[in-house]
Amino acid sequence: MLKFFKEWYDSHLTDPNQVSLALIILFTTLITYILLSTVVPILVAVILAYMLEGLVQRFQDNINFDRKIAVIIVFLLFLFMFMFLIFTLIPLMLDQLTVLIKSLPAIIEKSKELIGVTFEEDNLVTPAQIDSVFLSISNEITTVGKNILASSLSSAGSLFELIIYMLIVPILIFFLLYDKSQIFGWFQRFFPEKLDLTKKAYNELDMKIGNYIRCKFIEIIIVWIASFIIFGLIGLKYTLLLSFLCGVSVIIPYVGAIAVTIPIIFVSYFQWGLTSDFWIIMITHVLIQVIDGNVVVPILFSDAVSIHPFAILLAILFFGSIWGIWGVFFAIPLAVFLNTLLNIWPKINVQT
Repeated sequence: MLKFFKEWYDSHLTDPNQVSLALIILFTTLITYILLSTVVPILVAVILAYMLEGLVQRFQDNINFDRKIAVIIVFLLFLFMFMFLIFTLIPLMLDQLTVLIKSLPAIIEKSKELIGVTFEEDNLVTPAQIDSVFLSISNEITTVGKNILASSLSSAGSLFELIIYMLIVPILIFFLLYDKSQIFGWFQRFFPEKLDLTKKAYNELDMKIGNYIRCKFIEIIIVWIASFIIFGLIGLKYTLLLSFLCGVSVIIPYVGAIAVTIPIIFVSYFQWGLTSDFWIIMITHVLIQVIDGNVVVPILFSDAVSIHPFAILLAILFFGSIWGIWGVFFAIPLAVFLNTLLNIWPKINVQT
């Protein structure tokens, strides 16, 4: 056993380049884990800057703009979309969410009929068991509602913090784009000279994760718009809110698609019952998910790192258990990060 560990150490952690990269990864992980609440705005700014970097490069390559001019144009476009989202789309979605919450008791009662029709005919469950399950659900919803109200009444500090973050994050994004080379050079001063492997890892990760973030954003927009058009044409209630949830659900593969389908089923059944409109919504929603998984994703992510679905689910469970909801959202980029490191990490042949 000791020989095995010694050979592994000699082949993976004896070169100065390997040690430098390992220390950088360890230091960054510890800082992120310990100061998560502090670095979240920075992570959000870095992700959005990655997303916008591709557009900046397009302006530079295709229109021959100077980088600073391209950054200013892209940032102004981002600022316009950000303001439109904050002051137009989010208030509309919050209004729909409020109406949906007020309709929850009626939706739950209607859902009891759906469960009853589905299972009572086969004598799988009794009416008393169905009533017990939905009574528990109603109690949980009531408890959650009270907690939301209590937190909203005592969250002035959090609201102020959110406003500060909304001001700081766009500024961080601008400087990450505008002064990218200077910021990178400043950080480089604090690292040792043996950084060949670290530079290789940075270039690889910069390409892989940058492409992943940009392609994932495009996928969110495609699924959001497609769901919004379909839901709107059929006349589904809460169209903007539910279509937005469909778009955001692609951030968490497999799990997100299943989770977003549940409210769509309940809202559709509450609105129409088991009519043709209900089945049209279900079929078109499934079609959007199938097209996204089998057409959109292969086209957008053709150059991205291919990760097995089992590894994706493990990443969601692992990082979610460490960092909660933020870990779930960042699970796939982190999995891409680890996969890229494993692929580029060199091995030294050890003479035995």
